[in-house]
Amino acid sequence: MTQSMSTQQANQAAGNQDGRRWITTIVWLVLLGMVGLFVVDRLYNPDKFRIEEIEVRGQLRNVNGERVKDSVVQVLQGNYFSTSLDHVESAIRELPWVFDVSVRRQWPSTLVVDVEEVQPIAEWGEAQWLNASGDLVAREPWDQKLPALSGPVSMQKTVWQMFQQWHGMFASHGLSLDQLKFDERELWYLTLSLTALALDRNSLTMNGDQPSPLSNTISAVGGKAEFHHDYLAEVTMIVDNADATPRITRLINALNTQLIAEFPSMRSIDLRYPNGFAIDWIKRSPSTQTLTESK
Repeated sequence: MTQSMSTQQANQAAGNQDGRRWITTIVWLVLLGMVGLFVVDRLYNPDKFRIEEIEVRGQLRNVNGERVKDSVVQVLQGNYFSTSLDHVESAIRELPWVFDVSVRRQWPSTLVVDVEEVQPIAEWGEAQWLNASGDLVAREPWDQKLPALSGPVSMQKTVWQMFQQWHGMFASHGLSLDQLKFDERELWYLTLSLTALALDRNSLTMNGDQPSPLSNTISAVGGKAEFHHDYLAEVTMIVDNADATPRITRLINALNTQLIAEFPSMRSIDLRYPNGFAIDWIKRSPSTQTLTESK
């Protein structure tokens, strides 16, 4: 009987100990919950840990840094810990000339805004630019002239690659490829103009003594002759997509001082002939009588 009472007392003592443990655990949980609520209140209270500074970074030429800051201020909700960075980034992306943006927190009270500005390398169609990243972006008002490209959206990278290749080929002859279009018939349309490239005056004469029609459109600058932009001639060139580069190469190999000098008298050059090209003249001058179409 004595042994039975001892067992009962031991069980009762163990139960009391378990009860005290549960009470202690509950008390600690309540305390931790209260501390957590206090911390959360302190961290997410808009009146605490306010954002005091907005730092805008990036190589900005057309994006106004102060306008970026104003955009951030307008959408800020909460404090350093609670404000939504995604929401802030979305607002900044709506600004003109902004291509991409990332926002991060910097302790103790700063938002750092890294802005990537649109870097247009060409016009695309009527309302877009081709960005340096290869993406098409909305065109903004700008006073700088860029090459004009167009074609199916799926061809944007190909059109740009061909423009770079052909532009370099024509540049060595003082010609500028200003426009390049690829249409649904798989035809390339190239618009060429005479550049303001400095040229030796003697290179613009024919037969050594007869001045070319362009010789009166140049002026001496630093001892060299330059074309005035007002006198640049513009010619459209048409070529099939098949064998486009070889046919353009054939034309370039045929270019000479006389032919280039007659650009103001040309309307277009058609390269769709298997063995040559045809020139559509606006009005032939006497010096063009010796220049016959090659077919």
